[in-house]
Amino acid sequence: MAEPERNHLLNCGYGRGFSVLDVLNAVDRVTNTPVRRVMSPRRAGDPPALISDNRAILATFPWQPRYADLDVIVAHALAWERALAERA
Repeated sequence: MAEPERNHLLNCGYGRGFSVLDVLNAVDRVTNTPVRRVMSPRRAGDPPALISDNRAILATFPWQPRYADLDVIVAHALAWERALAERA
C-alpha cells in the first residue's frame, strides 16, 4: 500500500444482500434453536433494501470474500462471538 497512514472505510460484502428474515432463518439452522420473531411493518424512513458495494475494497486491496453461504457466514460469526466471550 502506497499510503500506509491513510484511513480507509470500505465495505467487505458481496454486492448482494440478505433480508433480516434470511439471517434469522440461518441462525435458526446453525444453532438448531429458533429465534423469536415479532413481525412489524417497516419503520418510517427505513429503505426498502441496503446492499454493500464492495468495489472499492476489491480495487484497493488484494482481498476477496471467501464465504458466500449465509449459514457458513453465521456459523463463523457465532464462533467469533463465542471466542470473544470466553476471553472476557
